[in-house]
Amino acid sequence: MPEPDPLALVVNRLAISDLVHAYCQGVDRRDPEAVARLFTDDGVFVAYAEPGATEPTSRSEGREAIARAIGMARYYKRTTHTVGNHLAVVDGEQAKGETRVVAYHVLGDEGAENLMIWHIRYLDTYARGSDGWRIQERELRVDMVSNQPLNGTY
Repeated sequence: MPEPDPLALVVNRLAISDLVHAYCQGVDRRDPEAVARLFTDDGVFVAYAEPGATEPTSRSEGREAIARAIGMARYYKRTTHTVGNHLAVVDGEQAKGETRVVAYHVLGDEGAENLMIWHIRYLDTYARGSDGWRIQERELRVDMVSNQPLNGTY
């Protein structure tokens, strides 16, 4: 079996990394349609929003349903996702990846805001098509949640 082309590997992994970061940026910018376009037409988004959950909180199939699910972030006053680490293994036109993210969500009434911090693990399957790499399936796993009063401005 021939050795994989190192340049192609770098190009593919960088494109997938850009996809992961564009997802977080789209959520933070409250642009669910842009996030949904990062998925394949038949993409799947499955969320396990409680640490240790064995059953999904939600399952969305197709870009329209994914946009609705991502649109739920509008209930946060602010949200910021920070990508901690990301690794993707490319196998031809498919890839698997895991991304660790810390997501900061501001909730609550003015003067009594709360900062909810999610430690997230995204388990992904990616597919490369005519429009480049897209998320075929994303499983969101919340590993840890912390809440604290927000004593500052934003």
